[in-house]
Amino acid sequence: MTDEDKLALVRQHYALNYSGDHAAARELLTDDFTITIPAYMPFGGTWTGKDAFLELIPRVRDAIAVKKLDFVATTVGGDYAIELVEFTLDGHDGPPLPICEMIRFRDGKICEIRPHYYDPFPMIELATRRMAAQQD
Repeated sequence: MTDEDKLALVRQHYALNYSGDHAAARELLTDDFTITIPAYMPFGGTWTGKDAFLELIPRVRDAIAVKKLDFVATTVGGDYAIELVEFTLDGHDGPPLPICEMIRFRDGKICEIRPHYYDPFPMIELATRRMAAQQD
């Protein structure tokens, strides 16, 4: 894959997920795809496989309710891309939250994603409030 191919794949994956076409986004992943989210997040852990990715999406959506996703920048080199995004969350009055995701490629697909959160506390607090409201 060229760097342009990798950049296009990253953008396609984000666009499909953001539009709700998770089944199509799933097909851009390797069979042994992994996403590792820090344990301090409400949906933290290592999720392995295309189907695990589909199981994770509703958990993230229910926990933090991303209402807007802005792409800030992407850099590509070797088998990796780094995507800088900002999440605007439904129910969070503060500024958009910056997130950096390390994306690794193999055989023309995405084989790994590792998100890194600059300030996870607004997401954790929002998820806690949303879960409490669901239990009432």
